Amino acid sequence: MQTEIRDIDYNEFVSLLGTAHFTRRSVREAYEAVERLKPTDLAIELDLQRFNVLDGVCVLCPKRSDCDRKCEFVGATDALGNTDANIWLIDMSEYEIAVRIRSATYPFSSSGWGYISYAEVPLFYDSEEDEVNLWERGFKERVLDANQRRLELLRRQAPAVWRVLIDERNTLMAARLAWIVSKNLEEGKKPKILAVVGAAHVDGIRELLTNPSAIKENMRRLGLRFTPPTLIRRVKINGD
Repeated sequence: MQTEIRDIDYNEFVSLLGTAHFTRRSVREAYEAVERLKPTDLAIELDLQRFNVLDGVCVLCPKRSDCDRKCEFVGATDALGNTDANIWLIDMSEYEIAVRIRSATYPFSSSGWGYISYAEVPLFYDSEEDEVNLWERGFKERVLDANQRRLELLRRQAPAVWRVLIDERNTLMAARLAWIVSKNLEEGKKPKILAVVGAAHVDGIRELLTNPSAIKENMRRLGLRFTPPTLIRRVKINGD
């Protein structure tokens, strides 16, 4: 890692917004957070392939401007508008997630876990529409409690899968957020970063940003190779 992780509390420079993917409330909260914080950098829980897919679908959709099912990540980038802000993709790629799960679960792929390639533990399942409604109505804590119980069940029943989907991704995203902060500080800038991630990742990332030495240790322990986040767009005003 060319830009060193410093012994500081990175939460001073990073605001984490936990979302439930593709819910109207999360899209609205992403817009509001961007407008309220006016971040110098926006970091989102996507890799380049997933961002291009989501953004491409939105671009081609005639209802983009008034869509109520837009991805909150794309919504957050839209909310930046014509501002001088960096947009970073901080998540592990879906391909790498799939490879690491298959590797971690071998020789148990016959159980079905080896075929997982979707890049997120779903916050809601299709049969749990009540939780979607609760989230939309603002009862986040009740939904998060239920989600935490599911994550604990996943940890017990499939610890290798949990490690990749949660622990490894939290570590890599925290490392990339720290890198963005350190890079700004090295350039004499004081960053204000808004990170939009799934609600299941917020506590883990925040804890790692508080204790940067744990980021380095987790990278080593989990066998993760650091690569910088992807900068997808820099909007410049007046040609500066």
